[in-house]
Amino acid sequence: MTHHVDDRQLNPRETRSVLDVAEHCRKNGLDKAEERKLLLLFGRFASRHELQMNTKRPPQHFR
Repeated sequence: MTHHVDDRQLNPRETRSVLDVAEHCRKNGLDKAEERKLLLLFGRFASRHELQMNTKRPPQHFR
Protein backbone atom coordinates (compact mmCIF):
# COMPACT_ATOMS: atom_id res chain seq x y z
CA MET A 1 0.00 0.00 0.00
CA THR A 2 1.45 3.36 -0.99
CA HIS A 3 0.43 6.77 0.19
CA HIS A 4 0.40 9.88 -1.91
CA VAL A 5 1.70 13.09 -0.37
CA ASP A 6 -0.60 15.91 -1.38
CA ASP A 7 1.81 18.83 -1.63
CA ARG A 8 -1.03 21.34 -1.41
CA GLN A 9 -1.31 20.45 2.29
CA LEU A 10 2.38 21.09 3.01
CA ASN A 11 4.02 24.43 3.49
CA PRO A 12 7.13 25.19 1.36
CA ARG A 13 9.48 24.44 4.26
CA GLU A 14 8.13 20.88 4.58
CA THR A 15 8.40 20.07 0.87
CA ARG A 16 12.20 20.17 1.15
CA SER A 17 12.06 17.33 3.64
CA VAL A 18 10.62 14.78 1.17
CA LEU A 19 13.42 12.31 0.44
CA ASP A 20 14.18 9.42 -1.85
CA VAL A 21 13.97 6.36 0.43
CA ALA A 22 16.77 4.39 -1.29
CA GLU A 23 19.14 7.37 -1.18
CA HIS A 24 18.33 7.98 2.49
CA CYS A 25 19.15 4.35 3.31
CA ARG A 26 22.42 4.49 1.38
CA LYS A 27 23.54 7.74 3.06
CA ASN A 28 22.67 6.46 6.54
CA GLY A 29 24.24 3.01 6.15
CA LEU A 30 21.02 1.04 6.48
CA ASP A 31 21.03 -2.56 5.31
CA LYS A 32 18.98 -3.91 2.39
CA ALA A 33 16.35 -5.47 4.67
CA GLU A 34 15.67 -2.10 6.34
CA GLU A 35 15.57 -0.39 2.93
CA ARG A 36 13.10 -2.99 1.63
CA LYS A 37 10.88 -2.47 4.68
CA LEU A 38 10.83 1.30 4.20
CA LEU A 39 10.15 1.00 0.48
CA LEU A 40 7.20 -1.31 1.13
CA LEU A 41 5.91 1.02 3.82
CA PHE A 42 6.24 4.36 1.99
CA GLY A 43 7.05 3.73 -1.65
CA ARG A 44 9.89 5.60 -3.32
CA PHE A 45 9.51 8.91 -1.44
CA ALA A 46 8.83 9.74 2.19
CA SER A 47 9.18 12.72 4.47
CA ARG A 48 12.26 13.05 6.64
CA HIS A 49 10.12 12.65 9.75
CA GLU A 50 8.48 9.43 8.49
CA LEU A 51 11.89 7.93 7.74
CA GLN A 52 13.36 8.92 11.10
CA MET A 53 10.42 7.54 13.05
CA ASN A 54 10.36 4.20 11.20
CA THR A 55 14.08 3.44 10.94
CA LYS A 56 15.39 0.84 13.32
CA ARG A 57 18.87 1.75 14.49
CA PRO A 58 21.30 -0.87 15.76
CA PRO A 59 22.15 -0.45 19.45
CA GLN A 60 25.21 1.67 20.10
CA HIS A 61 28.09 0.14 21.99
CA PHE A 62 29.72 2.45 24.49
CA ARG A 63 33.04 1.80 26.12
